[in-house]
Amino acid sequence: MKENKKKILQYFIGALLIIVFVYFMMKYGKRLTHLRIKHVRHYILSYGKFASIAFVLLYSLKPVALIVPVSLLSIVAGSVFGPYKALLLSMIGCFTSGTLAFFLARFLGRSFVDKLLKGKAMKLDSSIEKHGTEIMCIMRLSFIFPYDPLSYAAGLTKMKYRSFIIGTMIGVFPEMVSYSFIGKSLEHPFSIKFFIPIIFIVVVAVIALGIYKSSKKTKSL
Repeated sequence: MKENKKKILQYFIGALLIIVFVYFMMKYGKRLTHLRIKHVRHYILSYGKFASIAFVLLYSLKPVALIVPVSLLSIVAGSVFGPYKALLLSMIGCFTSGTLAFFLARFLGRSFVDKLLKGKAMKLDSSIEKHGTEIMCIMRLSFIFPYDPLSYAAGLTKMKYRSFIIGTMIGVFPEMVSYSFIGKSLEHPFSIKFFIPIIFIVVVAVIALGIYKSSKKTKSL
C-alpha cells in the first residue's frame, strides 16, 4: 500500500515538473536559446526592478531546464548587480537549485535522473554517506564536477541533506566569489582585477583536486 502511494506521488511530481518545464520552455524558450553572457545579461535586466528575483528564479530552475551553466549565470550577476550583491544572489541560487536537484533525485529516483541527464548521471559510492560534508565540499571546490549532475548524484545516495547542503555551500563559495568579481571586470578582460579571481579559483581548484585524489575518504568514489 505504501509502495503504491509512493509511486503515485512520484508520477504526480514527475507530471507536474514536466508541465512546468513545458510551460517555461514555451514561454521563454526562444529567448533562452543560444544564450551567451550578453544575452543573459539583457534578459535579466529586462525585468527592471525585479531583476534580482528573475535571476534567482532562473538559477533555481536550472536543474530542470539545464539551460545555463553556473559559471555563466554568476559572471552575469557580477556584471549586472556588482560583486557583493551578485555573490549573495548566486549563493541563494546555488542553495535553491542544489536543493531542488537533490530532492528530485531522492523522490523520483535514478530512472528520472537518467532521462533528464540522458543517461549521463554520476554515481557516488556509499562512503559519501559517512563523510558527506567533507567529500561534497572537496568535490565542489574542485569545480570539475558539473554542479547539477553532482546534486542529482548526491540525492540518489543515502547521504543526509544537511551534509549535502553544508558541503555544497562551503565548497561553491570561493567559486562564486571569483565569478562575481570576474563579472564586475568583464569589460576589462586584460586588467589585473579580471585575472586575480581567475588565478584564485584555479589555485583553489588545483588544491581541492589534489586533496580529492589523495584523500582516503574519496578513494572509493
